[in-house]
Amino acid sequence: MSRKLQVAFPLFILSGALSFCPLRAVAQSTEPAITRLCTPKITADIVVASPQQRYDAGQRSQPPITDTYSGFAWPDTPMGVLKTDNGYEFFASDGGSHTRQMWRGEWVGNNKSGSVVTTFGTLANPLGTGDPQNVSISQNPDPAVNPDYPSYGYMGGGPVFRVPADMPGAGNLLVVYHAELPNDALYAALGLAESTDHGLHWTDLGEIIRLNQAYAVGLDGFEIGDGPLVLSPDRKYFYLYFPDWLANGTLHTTTPAGASTTTNVSVARALVSSVLDAAFASPHPHAVPFQKFYQGDWRLQPAIGGASTDLNPKSAYQGYLDIHYSDAIQRYIMIISNDTTFAYSESVNGLSWTFPVALGVFGPIAAYPTAVGLGENPHVLGSTFYVYFTHLPSEGWPGGALRRLTLSCQVP
Repeated sequence: MSRKLQVAFPLFILSGALSFCPLRAVAQSTEPAITRLCTPKITADIVVASPQQRYDAGQRSQPPITDTYSGFAWPDTPMGVLKTDNGYEFFASDGGSHTRQMWRGEWVGNNKSGSVVTTFGTLANPLGTGDPQNVSISQNPDPAVNPDYPSYGYMGGGPVFRVPADMPGAGNLLVVYHAELPNDALYAALGLAESTDHGLHWTDLGEIIRLNQAYAVGLDGFEIGDGPLVLSPDRKYFYLYFPDWLANGTLHTTTPAGASTTTNVSVARALVSSVLDAAFASPHPHAVPFQKFYQGDWRLQPAIGGASTDLNPKSAYQGYLDIHYSDAIQRYIMIISNDTTFAYSESVNGLSWTFPVALGVFGPIAAYPTAVGLGENPHVLGSTFYVYFTHLPSEGWPGGALRRLTLSCQVP
């Protein structure tokens, strides 16, 4: 079992509470909630990668998998999905350990769990029949870009952004990765990595988001997720959504479980042009600072450790967040998973969100939702779209499957 699921999900199973820490939101949104336009309806729930298919793909994985405990722990993050001339390309982490080894004349792996796995298939068979390319994220040539890189116990990603033709670095890829610091229940950060060869190699650009709660050994577990880069309504900014832990300094060893103060939905942003220039037009590739949205302002709180406003403080649902734009309703759509139940929310501007409504219970463990459009751009949703998720039974990864929901949006 990957460290992500091994740590986070037992918090849910043992306590009967959400693995994302119980809600006690204190920061209020600066804008009123809006009225939901779509009535979402699930019309199908099917398996698109069975336990056997996952096992068989792991046997073909290149380089060969060395983790005999977790095996091919895929997908251990939300997925990135790109359309190709012959089908679709999928990106998601393999949560198994990737021991450093020599493969085809070069060293691969970094002794961490997590990776970015590339597969070519169809929307009905994301694993396809080829060999999954299981690539670890390499350290930046300049170690000062991310001095915490050697400290991560987990580093993997799936949400991929392919740079459009009219932007710097056209055709190259950015991935949002989930990194975890060791020796605690679960303390995670979000970072960016880049690829100029379509996922054959990934290079770390550094962290972009950390919790407001500073790292300390013994903290209660908290899952920051791994969301996609989302273009703002004016296409000038990348938005990245996540649950935040507002600082209170509590430790698991000294404070009852559930004492943390968390947000349901927080957001940080950075200029698209600055992000792409730093990643692809600089001789010194790196990430640029993001800023958290706080009390109606983008300038006051840095994304590395700053405070943030809860955009939906009265929501009954919190957890993994997947956000994409819908051409059908001209709004952003958010799919939320709290490990068992999925929920749906909408926004016109990416800041004011409708109160989420439940889509159903898909557990016992249902994680990492990924909404995928059926048109030319999988990142743009229509009136009907798919939601992929990792389904795990009580025994964990050996029985794990990738499932796919069909969601239809009914508009009056």
